[in-house]
Amino acid sequence: MTNPHIIVAGTRRSWSPEQKRAILAEADDPATTASAVARRHGLHSSLLFRWRRAVLAEQQARTPSAPPTFVPLALPPPAAATAERPAGSGVVEIELAGGHRLRAEAGADLALLQGVIAALLHR
Repeated sequence: MTNPHIIVAGTRRSWSPEQKRAILAEADDPATTASAVARRHGLHSSLLFRWRRAVLAEQQARTPSAPPTFVPLALPPPAAATAERPAGSGVVEIELAGGHRLRAEAGADLALLQGVIAALLHR
């Protein structure tokens, strides 16, 4: 019985940098595709893309990266603070349990406020 499977011993080929560049230049031609170029040279198309990434990485490593540029920024001076209110002005708001709210002017009579709060809480 004959074996229908053909086994070909694979040998690893090595390509010189010049050969790689020539094959990559051929693959960059818009009239052809990378897979067609790979088939012509007996390669897998993924190997072409790996070579292309390696060439780009090498070119980027050789090219000095430009230092970051800084843009001077001039901020306006802080706005003048608004005129402060006198110490005795303002409103105090107290929110009690049960949804009651009590608003009183600052400096209101404390005894009166305590009485109002007690009355609201005891309702």
